[in-house]
Amino acid sequence: MNTRFCEQCGEETTHKEVMKQKPSKYGKSKKEQFKAFLEGFFSGSAASLPAGASLELTDRYIVCTKCGKQTLENHGEEFQ
Repeated sequence: MNTRFCEQCGEETTHKEVMKQKPSKYGKSKKEQFKAFLEGFFSGSAASLPAGASLELTDRYIVCTKCGKQTLENHGEEFQ
């Protein structure tokens, strides 16, 4: 955890990092979900990361531990 200024609290508070899955670009039907599965299976990008999470499929949030405000912070080449 690190200390940062929280706009909602108006003071320096501790924050933690949270990774969340991005919404799927595919629909909710079984056919569309199968397409999403095949794309993930054959991309191979998740195989080299711990827990099998691909950075292209996740968003990085910084969360204030005092008020719970979430701020999206996808910085770096891995989030582009």
